[in-house]
Amino acid sequence: MVRWHPLNRALALGAKVMLGGMLLLCKGRPGGNELVGRDALPVPRRSGVRLPGELSPRWKLRGLRDKYILRKMAERWVPKEIAWRRKAMFRAPMDTFHLEGAPAFFEQLLSAEALRKTGYFDPAAVRHWRTALLHMRHGSYPRTAVEMGLMGVTATQLWHQTFIDPTLADVPEKAHPLQRVGLGGAA
Repeated sequence: MVRWHPLNRALALGAKVMLGGMLLLCKGRPGGNELVGRDALPVPRRSGVRLPGELSPRWKLRGLRDKYILRKMAERWVPKEIAWRRKAMFRAPMDTFHLEGAPAFFEQLLSAEALRKTGYFDPAAVRHWRTALLHMRHGSYPRTAVEMGLMGVTATQLWHQTFIDPTLADVPEKAHPLQRVGLGGAA
C-alpha cells in the first residue's frame, strides 16, 4: 500500500477498519440463525481491496463526482440520468410505522407504559416527535433525522421485548427469531 496514492490508501484503510461494521449496522438485521440484508453482504477480500487500490484515483473521483469509472460503465446499461444521479441513502420507509395501518405491536412498544417499563426513553419526548413527524415535509433532512431517531427507539424497545421482557407487546411469533430456534423470545 505504500506505493498507492493517498486517496487509495485512505479508501483501503476505511474498508478494512469500518466496512464490515457499517454493513452490519446499516444494511443487515438479525434473522434467526443467519444475517439478512438488502442483498448478500459482501466480505472484502484481499483482492477486493488490492484492485481498487491499484486503480488510478482519477477513475474514482473527478472533481466532486465519485465512482467515476462505475458510472461510465453503468452508462452502457442504464439511462445516463440514472448512471450519474446523486447518491441517496438506502433505508426502509420508517415513517410508515407512524401512520395509520402500523402493526398493533408497534403502538404497544411505543406506548407510555412500555416506554416507562423499559426506562430507556422519555415517553413525553417520544410522543412529541411521533406527532411532530406527521407535520414535517416528507423527504426533508429534519424529518429523516426524526424518523431515524424514532426507529432507534423502536429497535431498542423491540430488542428489550425479544431478549429481556416479552410482555411489552403482542409481537407476532414470526418476529421472534430466537423463539424458533428454542433460545427465547415471547411465549
